[in-house]
Amino acid sequence: MLLGGQVLARSSKGNTEESTGAAHLLLMCDRTHIRTISDHETTFNTHTLGPLHRHRMDQHEQRIANLRLENEKCNKELEDLRQENRNLKSENSKLRSQLQDIQNELPSPEVRSPPQDSQNELPSPKERSPPQDSQNELPSPKERCGRQDSQNEPSTKDRCGRQDGQNELPGTKERMSKAVDHKLESSEESRESEPPTVLKKRVSKKHWVKLPFQLSSTEHDGQQPQETNADEPKSSRKQSEDVIKKPLKQCTSPAKGFSPWTQPKESLVSIGIDFGTAFTGYSFGFKGAKQIRQPKWGEEYGMNTPKTPTCILFDENKNFLKFGYDAIMTYTRQTRRNEAKKLFLFDDFKMELYGKVLHRDSMMTAKNGKKMRAMKVFSESLKFMKDHALDMIGKHTAGVTYSASDATWVLTVPAIWSSAAKQFMTEAATEAGLVTESEPERLIVALEPEAASVWCKQLPKEGFMEGDLTEAETIEQVPGTQYMVVDCGGGTIDITVHEVVEGGRLKELHRVSGNNLGGQTVDKNFIAFLREIFSEELFDEFEKNYPSELKRLMYDFSMCKRYEGEVLVQCPYNLQELARKVKDIEDYFEGNSDVEWESGSILLSGTKLRALHEDCIQGIENLMEEILEKSNLNVRCVLLVGGFALSPYVNGFVKEKFGSKYKVLCPVDAAMAVVNGAVMFGRMPNVVESRI
Repeated sequence: MLLGGQVLARSSKGNTEESTGAAHLLLMCDRTHIRTISDHETTFNTHTLGPLHRHRMDQHEQRIANLRLENEKCNKELEDLRQENRNLKSENSKLRSQLQDIQNELPSPEVRSPPQDSQNELPSPKERSPPQDSQNELPSPKERCGRQDSQNEPSTKDRCGRQDGQNELPGTKERMSKAVDHKLESSEESRESEPPTVLKKRVSKKHWVKLPFQLSSTEHDGQQPQETNADEPKSSRKQSEDVIKKPLKQCTSPAKGFSPWTQPKESLVSIGIDFGTAFTGYSFGFKGAKQIRQPKWGEEYGMNTPKTPTCILFDENKNFLKFGYDAIMTYTRQTRRNEAKKLFLFDDFKMELYGKVLHRDSMMTAKNGKKMRAMKVFSESLKFMKDHALDMIGKHTAGVTYSASDATWVLTVPAIWSSAAKQFMTEAATEAGLVTESEPERLIVALEPEAASVWCKQLPKEGFMEGDLTEAETIEQVPGTQYMVVDCGGGTIDITVHEVVEGGRLKELHRVSGNNLGGQTVDKNFIAFLREIFSEELFDEFEKNYPSELKRLMYDFSMCKRYEGEVLVQCPYNLQELARKVKDIEDYFEGNSDVEWESGSILLSGTKLRALHEDCIQGIENLMEEILEKSNLNVRCVLLVGGFALSPYVNGFVKEKFGSKYKVLCPVDAAMAVVNGAVMFGRMPNVVESRI
């Protein structure tokens, strides 16, 4: 009898056999029980875990299949592009060979007898053939094909130096294939539309190619904008203007403005760089698109700004490390004191080019007291902005890689800079790789107030904080409107006066002017105030031994300039420790109504913060009054632009002083007016129709 998994024997006979049978029966029972449990588990897995597992496996297999299909598609497209590229190269090689044969068959120069001047001005073979880099960096096969047609196949007329009135030699076109005929005729038509003066003499190899500034007409050459309150002596300014005229290691004279027919070819993208004293940024706009874009900086540090601090960091061997927020954070937070003193940190260095004799070996002093070539500091900064911009642009396009040669670069400079300073920035941009010597026309150097004016004139009334512009939608829609642009930057205050003419172009009514009393002047006044509180000796020791903490202090104060009234500035730890060695920290602030000590911070009164702005405000007032007093002007509105224009003290003063007579307006994105205008300037380099 089977009971509860056990066998019971009722008879005493055959105990051994019964026991053996019982054991066998028990074993069979256990196996049956195990099989039953296993069947239950299998049934459970089949009905629960099985379908989910199979579903996930199916998903993975489907993804793998999709990826394989996509990979095969990409490989096929890549092979098609490579084949197309090979075909283009083959066709190009054949056309070159045919053109060379035709050139060899043409009569000698003595038979053709072109004018002597035409012979002397023929471009060299190097200039006729485009640089290899520009062919390799084109964004698409379609565009590569278009450029090769126009660049690699100059017309027979251009090679022979004939002028428009001369007859073509007989038999030339009959010897060419129909494909070559078509390309030569199209090339001749485009060249005949250009004036003969487009031919230039060859540039000596030992000199840099002149890089056009695009900032004034030829009658401006050699002249400097008017300047007020500048501490630069006249002799220094004259020397600064003359130094660039003497070749110093491949130096050239200041470049002149373009003629309309030598404008750069239309680029795929226009990129504007505002290299500011305190902050630097760029914007870009694609061909045919109205939208202008810019990146956001410092998000990894809790920031979200359209510009990054003008700060660059090199290692002890003078190799580039970081720029912008990365440079500040690396220097102030991630570097020990002894290591920081080995690094080369440059910040707010743009004004190093102002009022000084400049050459390519000019030196700049870093925070550690050591020197480095100014050209390297500026060129590495521009190179970082170039690489960042091209990388950002690539993210906005589907698989198209852009190179520097695909863009028109617009670099903005203060109006009060000398020709030497502008030429220095131009050559720094060339060294940074923004342009090459073969395509210098792709770089435009624009004045900051002019770029801001180009941006503001097309803004609707919603684009200004006040929201009350005019009855028209934009300024440029009302020809005859006169307005003043006051560009309040970190290093300079620049002012220009424009009048809108037909077609939305601009006419300069007053020569650009300015001074060096920008927002950095407030920072200098704050440092001077701290020296009064803690003493010159104590602050000198802090500045020498703890440069990273000083940098952090000034960055915190720069944020305070955006507010009105009392502000709280965190006092660096080591400044406190140095001060306590002399006396209690509270004693430094006793009896001073402008400042208080509050739990490790310096509390500045609103009155004192306003006083720190006084020099800048006075400089702005003097410049504006001097211009507005001109009897021939009928200025309707004043536009405040630049990051410093957002200061409530600057903005409030201008509105209080001039608001009763003029409409004072400030764009919503005042800090971006210059760089956004630079993008538009690149699209319309002749937007300023005339200058004084």
